[in-house]
Amino acid sequence: MKWTIQELIKKAKNDNLIDERIDLRNLLKPEIEDLVDILDTDVNGEYYYYQNENLFVFNLHIKTTLVMLCSITLEEVSVDLDFESQLNFSVNYINDDTHIIEGITIDLRPYIFSEILIEKPMRVMIKGAYKKYNDESVELTNEEKEENNPFAKLKN
Repeated sequence: MKWTIQELIKKAKNDNLIDERIDLRNLLKPEIEDLVDILDTDVNGEYYYYQNENLFVFNLHIKTTLVMLCSITLEEVSVDLDFESQLNFSVNYINDDTHIIEGITIDLRPYIFSEILIEKPMRVMIKGAYKKYNDESVELTNEEKEENNPFAKLKN
């Protein structure tokens, strides 16, 4: 899903359809703690080139499956995503919704991945997660409370 600007301009008039299956696993980072895996992503749609504004508009349908961690039990949960997205690219600043093209190529993969991160649920739970949840309460004595209180020195 990477093209040169000239290639996109040339294809815009007669071959502007996109229908690809891409692997985005290499974009997963350890900082995204609840996202374990992303299966192959289907991307299809079309793009347009507006010569007067030097603007590329990609109208995409994105369908994928995420493997996330249950926020209660930390078990893996499959989450299906199926959504529409529009990505705009230009050499010049047009508005905040338009990405600036740096260099001579456009690679949609990182932008598609960021759209998936926006669409993914903030947290997921498996069925019966609360039944498996075990809450352990610890009672502190007054002496332990005083020892662990970071504001204890300020009382005087």
